[in-house]
Amino acid sequence: MKIYLLLAVLFTGHLMASGELSEQELKRLKDVEISGTRTDTWKSDDREKFETLEINTCQNMNDPVELDMTRFRMRLVVELTDKEKNTYLVKFTGNALGNYESGYQGEDYWELYMAHGDLERLDVSGYIIQYGIMDGGTFVPLAEKQDGSTEMMDRMRKKTTRLFPGKVYLRHSYQYEDTTARMMISDQRNIRAIKE
Repeated sequence: MKIYLLLAVLFTGHLMASGELSEQELKRLKDVEISGTRTDTWKSDDREKFETLEINTCQNMNDPVELDMTRFRMRLVVELTDKEKNTYLVKFTGNALGNYESGYQGEDYWELYMAHGDLERLDVSGYIIQYGIMDGGTFVPLAEKQDGSTEMMDRMRKKTTRLFPGKVYLRHSYQYEDTTARMMISDQRNIRAIKE
């Protein structure tokens, strides 16, 4: 219950469905999960440094055939700490891409990139992830994951962490089986941020 209160403060959306999704559809979506997360440091070709949060989501591969994948949404709140122990808050919300290949296998890959810039060194000190579906104008979380200390969660709850001033973007790709029965990963595409 504690996580729901925290998420309600962080994301200005409702957690209840508005009635567009039937109970049967929601039951079918119960297998949606955040199957893995990982943080890393990455350098671009021009040697710009980024801290990354990588997220894998899985679901029944038949769902996208019947549901518009652009209704699926990723919500992220990440706390970054610099070498001086200053903390910054990153908030990013984006929809899954449309036009999935017909051989979609139910696995999506999301990567949040946060540029170090003048801060030189950054570490992900905690995060909250929600993956869900839009039901009309209401976000319905289907899977949630959090990582971080109690102090970090308290800071995020009180909104005392300042917003991250650097460049942030989210990339998305997914797994599909092509006509030659080979597993493929789609091209990585940037996701546009949605204001909530």
